[in-house]
Amino acid sequence: MKDACQRYAEDPEANAGHLRECTNCREIYGQLDASIDSQPVRVDALPLAPWEGAGYRSWPLVIGGALALLAITLGLCALAGISLPAAIRAGAQLNWRALLDMAGGAVRPLGPIGFAVLFVVVNTLLVVLLRRAPRGIDA
Repeated sequence: MKDACQRYAEDPEANAGHLRECTNCREIYGQLDASIDSQPVRVDALPLAPWEGAGYRSWPLVIGGALALLAITLGLCALAGISLPAAIRAGAQLNWRALLDMAGGAVRPLGPIGFAVLFVVVNTLLVVLLRRAPRGIDA
């Protein structure tokens, strides 16, 4: 490949006169132009994107988690001997500021080392859960 051929390959519009001079480039680019079909693309025949046909959906996990939380709540209410509506009413009247102070008091005896260990454990759990990529994006 000559320098003129290279310049034409890099910028065909600026070096349009090269095709008149070089028979090799005229042949090559003529074959390329002939192989390109100028038919319009049918949009209804386009293939599905990878994520459109994926079988994994997160909704069953969300619904299962909500049902598990409901079952735990009902079990705790039965263990405490109160009904679920009574527990909801008691929760609505709860003093949230006092609850946060109580939670802070429960964590304070752990000290900075215990808090750091708890922090690392929770974040490791989150990384493990987020590590699994949804099917379709990477598939």
